[in-house]
Amino acid sequence: MSQTILDLGKTSRCGRQRSGERAENTGGTVTEPLDIQRLIGLGGRARRLSSEEPMKPLHLLYACFNFRSCPLPCEGLVRSDLNWEGLIPIGEEERILPALNARLQETGISWLLPAEVASFFSAVEELNLERNRAILAELATVAALLNEVGIEPVLLKGAAYLVAGVYASPAARYLMDVDLLIPEPKMSIGIEALIQRGFEWDRRDRLGRFRHHHPPLRRAGSVPFELHHSLGMSSCKSLLPASEVLEQSTRHEFGGARVRVPSPDHLMVHLIMHSQIQHPYNERIWPPLRAMYDLVLIQRRFESEIDWSSLEDRFRKAGQSGVLAMHLLRVREVLGAETPFPIRLTGLTRLRWLRRRLLRALPALRFLDPIYMYSTVLVRRLRLLRSALDVPGGWRHITRELFAPSIYKRLITDVIEGRGR
Repeated sequence: MSQTILDLGKTSRCGRQRSGERAENTGGTVTEPLDIQRLIGLGGRARRLSSEEPMKPLHLLYACFNFRSCPLPCEGLVRSDLNWEGLIPIGEEERILPALNARLQETGISWLLPAEVASFFSAVEELNLERNRAILAELATVAALLNEVGIEPVLLKGAAYLVAGVYASPAARYLMDVDLLIPEPKMSIGIEALIQRGFEWDRRDRLGRFRHHHPPLRRAGSVPFELHHSLGMSSCKSLLPASEVLEQSTRHEFGGARVRVPSPDHLMVHLIMHSQIQHPYNERIWPPLRAMYDLVLIQRRFESEIDWSSLEDRFRKAGQSGVLAMHLLRVREVLGAETPFPIRLTGLTRLRWLRRRLLRALPALRFLDPIYMYSTVLVRRLRLLRSALDVPGGWRHITRELFAPSIYKRLITDVIEGRGR
């Protein structure tokens, strides 16, 4: 690895200087995504330690976060023949690179890593801490603005995990945006309160008004803020009603403002629902590592408070018990975390699990799998169509969109790429 990366890991001086430059240009808020490629390339390309690759980078990353028998699964990371350059972009793609330093320390083997590798991971964690502090400060500002108009926003996903103490360090969780749930009757009031303070909403999504959240709002230097009136479309509404989440959330004082955090049960249901049903397609075959790691940490943080029998019943009543079982089995397979209740692989459940394992082993087969292609290409579009038709005048908007070339361009791209992989 380059000397520049080694220097970054020791002092993070270069990262702070770059952040300061962005702060000057955006009024002091540093919320740009972590530029891992810049860190790698500052002193030239990081060299490969060997041309041999005994373990694929993704499997190498999975080993770092495996809970079954740590530190044993992680010992492969200290072999001198590993391709560290390959591990870094995979970790960045999975949005979990900032958590790697803390995870290796937790396993007790961080001291075995090559010095320049350990320094690089430490630098990424430090830079993400600076970024998250800026995002959370902006969140406190947004919450205060909403408080002024009588709204206590419910934090969702990453922001909720940080405030609820799911992550031991705020540096370890990468935040792409901030999601807030507010009562639907107060949506227009909340949106107007932010617009009056310089926030603008993204108008590029021509169907944004029909989704379960308002188009993202942001101002110079901030990450996008999404104001949700629902936790999803179609079956998501019955699986986790917004009214229930609002009612059972708990108040927290945060940066001088009042925010709310979902109950432990709702945190878990929303995480699984979002990963497996809402984004990016129904019954996701390749759930992101970060989402699976979130699940394990939520379980560890609220183990005695989560009622898994109630969660299992909730998914069963919504016709999604198979989705729950498949996801928990995948988390066990990748991270070694035991399922919170026994899952029997019989009949249809076994067939669904074998199908998923086959697709993961031979990804090209997804193009021949009608269920997969239907889920990735059509399900979300059909949900959005139904949501639009439920809105007065929505059919007119949909009719106009039928003549927009961009709609068909995205559809064809999803088919060609097998989107969702």
